[in-house]
Amino acid sequence: MTEVDLDGLHAFIASSEGSYPPVFVGREPELNTLMTAARETWHLFRTGQSGSLSKRTHIVHGAPGAGKSTLLWELDQRLHAVAPETGRPRLLYTNSAELEMDMNMVLERMEGLARLDADNWQQRLKTMASRVSGSINFGPFTTSLDPDDSLHGRPQTLGQLRERLPPDRWQTPVVLAIDEFQNIGSSEQSPVSRLLQALHEASCGLPVMLVLSGLGNSPDQARKIGLTRGLAVTGIGCLSEEEARALVRGWCRHYGLDTDEHGTEIDHFADSTGGWPRHLHFALQALAGELVRSDVDGQLSRVFWQGVMNGSMDLRRKYYYDQQSPEMQASAYLVAALMRDLQPERGPIGVDRLIHRHRRKESGWRLPDGMSSWDFQSHLIHRGVLHPGDDSSLSCPIPSFRDFLIAQGEPAPAPAQEPDGASPQP
Repeated sequence: MTEVDLDGLHAFIASSEGSYPPVFVGREPELNTLMTAARETWHLFRTGQSGSLSKRTHIVHGAPGAGKSTLLWELDQRLHAVAPETGRPRLLYTNSAELEMDMNMVLERMEGLARLDADNWQQRLKTMASRVSGSINFGPFTTSLDPDDSLHGRPQTLGQLRERLPPDRWQTPVVLAIDEFQNIGSSEQSPVSRLLQALHEASCGLPVMLVLSGLGNSPDQARKIGLTRGLAVTGIGCLSEEEARALVRGWCRHYGLDTDEHGTEIDHFADSTGGWPRHLHFALQALAGELVRSDVDGQLSRVFWQGVMNGSMDLRRKYYYDQQSPEMQASAYLVAALMRDLQPERGPIGVDRLIHRHRRKESGWRLPDGMSSWDFQSHLIHRGVLHPGDDSSLSCPIPSFRDFLIAQGEPAPAPAQEPDGASPQP
């Protein structure tokens, strides 16, 4: 009989919402698409078809808690498993804040990946910890950079990188994955925007593929900084019922739990999350908290499942409260009415009409100070309340979050009706 990993369960309880999970399930179509595109990038480059490298940028978008960062981590793991002799693509992970703060460091890391065997480059970075100038994320790894080494001859632009490492000396393709892309600056002329434009257009002729990960407004943000045409956009949301059940069972096996006699309870427990990745994390943290109790001692037969699901709901409600911005709280009645009347087929103009239909002069019904209806709609997308579909429709991606927001705005006073209308789209 496998020993239950109680220490591992304690560590999981202490892990943050954004921590990489011990088990990965689902997202196979998205991962296969990205893996294939990365390999094609190297094939086109090696066969002299650099002109075909342009406009191969991929955007992965989803509401907060959809598992976008986890998807990038899993992509990194799978790229590492590719045989080196096939031109193993390497993932260079960064986020919008890091890229804008120190673009040159990102270029240096790109050079290191392309120049050296990536495993040796990782080890080189890890051994630079004696004189720390800052922390960097490298796929699932976090390590430190020696200031003397990092500042010596650092490439300042993509052109300088090409001069230091001409195309014929590249040893591997690089997947530049930028997380939290919705926060990238909007100027087309900024150094970061010019860098991303050059990579998107492949004007540098280098085997670099962009993967941009962020909230639902990320495709619009990409267009604002000049990434036009050729964007492959993929939205991610809930896992299927089968995937959610497989994840919970895999998590149990990972920690040495015997699931053979508890399939019904485990499946019911998984179903209660609705398949939303963040909810699954909360549910498993609640289950771990139950399992480490001294009177349970890692035995599923002793678990009080209703208590675990209650604990999971408490964590979920806290998450929902944290997702509410001051602007949403000030307009709680307006948000509740919008959620109540939102239909799946409504696009941005339809949602704007709904906002105007319900907005009033009374407290709780007004738009937040300084916001137009379009500003408020963008704000709700940024908070994960609204998420655009592939057909440009807008919906709330988490049904239970929608129910929560409706309940937060009730009971609401019933002010006098005002004329319906919509404001011009900016």
